Amino acid sequence: MAEARGGTRISCKIQLILSTLDNDPPLSGPCLVVLVNIRGCAARFNHPLKVGSAVRLEGLPTKPSVTARVVNCIQLGEYEKFWFLGLMLDEPGNVWGIASPPEDWGITSSAPA
Repeated sequence: MAEARGGTRISCKIQLILSTLDNDPPLSGPCLVVLVNIRGCAARFNHPLKVGSAVRLEGLPTKPSVTARVVNCIQLGEYEKFWFLGLMLDEPGNVWGIASPPEDWGITSSAPA
């Protein structure tokens, strides 16, 4: 099961800036990454985004920025002003700074490639 979804998921709290790359007008704002794996993450954001939208994540522990695609967007509760985004990295990797990544991630450290 972990392999099908991109490896073991790890809970975390990483504050980033998410910017849309194909919205007109573009959106940009803080997001909170709460779950990561080698292929992507789940993040809380204050705007809904269309599935397939391109985004940039800035302020990562190991890289200045990465790009990703929205694969899911769910409103958090009927009266919440946040959305839960599923994001798939364009280039999979341990951009999250996980010091001891799980074996199924296929890497041994959080050092940038």
